[in-house]
Amino acid sequence: MHEGGPVPGRECGACDVCCVVFEIREPAIAKAAGERCRHLTRCGCAIYETRPQTCRKWLCGWRLIPGLPENWRPDLSGILVYQTPCMETGYGPDAFVVALSRGPAHLDDTSLLGFVQNMVELRVPLYLTLHSGKAEGSSVFLNNILGPPVRSKDGAAFIAILARQIEKLQQPG
Repeated sequence: MHEGGPVPGRECGACDVCCVVFEIREPAIAKAAGERCRHLTRCGCAIYETRPQTCRKWLCGWRLIPGLPENWRPDLSGILVYQTPCMETGYGPDAFVVALSRGPAHLDDTSLLGFVQNMVELRVPLYLTLHSGKAEGSSVFLNNILGPPVRSKDGAAFIAILARQIEKLQQPG
């Protein structure tokens, strides 16, 4: 993540993806994942000035990672990047999650493919999940399954494996 705080000029604006996607246990909010926060209005957060610390301190990857494209604001791109603890042996304590809302349509986004490839190549732990305004389902750890095609520079295999993972995540239960 960007150590110096938010990337200058990147504001949430009308984006409220995080106010829907995540479970928030903070008593003032108390909502399930995939449920719109009751404080959201057509004009944004009704309690923005007094919002809880949970909301104040959380920023998505688009706000924090300078290398992400400008058009990756989550509500515009359907791509939500955020940090999470890494549960995989042999990797650091932190990982990134790439949550996609448009399923296989994201495979046409060369900037997304490049981001995933770079993370795998640099051994930055990366999980993939899908979101559609509902609670996120399962996720898949991408580094191990995409490592071989990334190392061999096999773009067709890379895309085929990624497409299979998205398809698996779309299957119910």
